[in-house]
Amino acid sequence: MNPTLTTPVLVRGRQLDGPGEVRFGDPAVEELLLDPAEDALPGGWREYPSLTRLRAPGCYVYQIDVAAGSFTVVFRAFGPVVASTHS
Repeated sequence: MNPTLTTPVLVRGRQLDGPGEVRFGDPAVEELLLDPAEDALPGGWREYPSLTRLRAPGCYVYQIDVAAGSFTVVFRAFGPVVASTHS
């Protein structure tokens, strides 16, 4: 993350072409909160190793909220469908 960004970043997601959910990290959570004040590296740059969890291929969107506003990133996921292990 660019060192000029000093406010928290909230990332959420959803599937655009179906009912699929987007989860982040391990354990899986619905929202990913990145806080630059807590994670600065030497030189001010930050990195946030994470993962996105999807159960099915499809078209997805991240909604990214920062103090200055919001923007979206749309992407297509390819691969097999993963069976749910939740009740």
